Amino acid sequence: MIPIKSLANRSLSTKLLILTVIFVLFAELVVMVPSIAKQRHDWFSMRVEEAYLASLALEGPRSDALDESILRQLFSTANILGVTINNDDMRMLILAPQIDPHGSPDITQVHLGERDPLTLIGHAWATMFSHGDRLIQATGSPRFAPDQQVDIIISQSSLRKDLHVYARNILVLSLVISTLTAGLVYWALNRLIVKPVKNLTENITAFEADPESLGGILAPSRRTDEIGAAEKSLAAMETSVRSLLNERRRLAALGAGISKISHDLRNILASAQLMSDRLARSEDPSVRKLSPRLISALDRAITLSRDTLAFGRMEPRALNKSAINLHDLVSEVLDDTATMGITAHNNIAAGLTITGDRTQLYRSLFNLACNAVEAISSPEGERSQDQSIGELSISANTRAGWVELAIADTGPGLPEHALKDLFEPFKGSQKPGGSGLGVAIAMEIVRAHGGDLRLEKSDRSGATFSITLPA
Repeated sequence: MIPIKSLANRSLSTKLLILTVIFVLFAELVVMVPSIAKQRHDWFSMRVEEAYLASLALEGPRSDALDESILRQLFSTANILGVTINNDDMRMLILAPQIDPHGSPDITQVHLGERDPLTLIGHAWATMFSHGDRLIQATGSPRFAPDQQVDIIISQSSLRKDLHVYARNILVLSLVISTLTAGLVYWALNRLIVKPVKNLTENITAFEADPESLGGILAPSRRTDEIGAAEKSLAAMETSVRSLLNERRRLAALGAGISKISHDLRNILASAQLMSDRLARSEDPSVRKLSPRLISALDRAITLSRDTLAFGRMEPRALNKSAINLHDLVSEVLDDTATMGITAHNNIAAGLTITGDRTQLYRSLFNLACNAVEAISSPEGERSQDQSIGELSISANTRAGWVELAIADTGPGLPEHALKDLFEPFKGSQKPGGSGLGVAIAMEIVRAHGGDLRLEKSDRSGATFSITLPA
C-alpha cells in the first residue's frame, strides 16, 4: 500500500494514475465479493440439473445398459459423488457416495433455496478459505421439475478449487480492466484537467518571477468550464497587477521628481519668507495689515512642500495634534477661497473645538473647498451675470463623541463616471490639467486623524462631502 505522505509528495499526474488504479481495483473487489457467492450457487445449481438429467436417462428403456462404473464415471466429470431423487414421498438413490470409513463422517448441508445475500456471501467465502476435504450435501429443485427435489453430495475440495479458479480469473480480469480504465481515465483527465492546471501553475510561477515580462500574461483558452473561468480570471488579475506595477513605477518616478522640486521650492519660499518679514516692518498700514496673512500662507506652503513626500504615509504618530477651534479654522479656509468669486458660509458654532493637526486639517478642508469652487466655476456650473457664481457652506454637528462636517456647494455635481475613482490619486480629477490629488490628500489626512471622508450627495443641485472626526 502506498503511504499517504509519499503519495502527497508526488506530482498531480502520478497521484491521478495511482488513485485511479486503486479505486478501480477497489470497485472490482467489491464486485468480486458477491460474484463468488453467485458462482458457488450456480455451481451447485448446474450439478443439480446434471444429476436430474442423468436420473431421467436411468428411467429410460435402456437404463439396464448402464452399470454402476459407467454411472460413476458419468457423475465424476461433474464432481458428483452421490445423487438422490425425492419425488412424491418417494426417495430414489441414483448413486451412493463412496465414503472412506476412516474419514470424517460430517456432511455440510446446503439448501439452494437460501436467498439471504449475507448468508450466501459468508458461506461462499468460508469455502474459499476452508481446509481439508469434507462432503457437502446440496439440496435443490431442477428448473424444469420444481416439484422434485435432488440431493447431491460433492467434495468440498473440488468446489474450493473451482472457486479459486474463478476468483483468479476475476482478479486477472479486474487487473486488465483496471489498467485499461486507469490508462483511459488518466489520458482523459490529464488532457482535460491536469495539463491545463499545470499550465496555470507554470504561468503563475513565471509571472511571479518576472511580472513585467511581455509574454507573462496568460492567454485564456475558449473553454467555458471552471478551468476556462480560472484562466480568464488569472489573465485579468495578471493584467491588473501589471497595470498597477506600471502605475507604481510612474508614481515612483513622479515622487523622485517631486522630491527635487520640493527641495528647490523650499529654498524659493524661504527667500520669499525673508522678504515678507521686511514687508511686515513697512510703515504702510495696508501692507502691514496684509503681511501676517502673507507670512501665514508662506509658512503653509513651506510645510506643504516638506510634507509632499509624506503623502501616502500619513500616520497618527506623524501628526502634530493640538486643540483646534473649528470655527476659526473654517473661517481661515473660507477667507482664502473668498477671492475665487464665491459666496461662503461658515455655519459652525464659535466654541466648537477638536483635537488634531491644524496644518493638515487646513489642507484637507482647503482642498475640498477648492474643488467645490472649481466645480461651481466650471462651464457646466456657470451662472448669468445678474446671479452670484455660487455658494459654498461648511457646517458641523456633534454626535456621540464625533464631529461631522458637511462641505456643500451649489455646483452641477459630479459626473457618474467620476464617482468610481474619486478618491484615487491622479484619477479623480475632472478638469483638464488637474492632478486628482485634492480629494485623495483630504482622505489620507482625515483617515490619519481616525476619521472618514465620503461623498454624501451629488446631483444637479450640487455636491456635499461629509467628514467624520473624533471630537
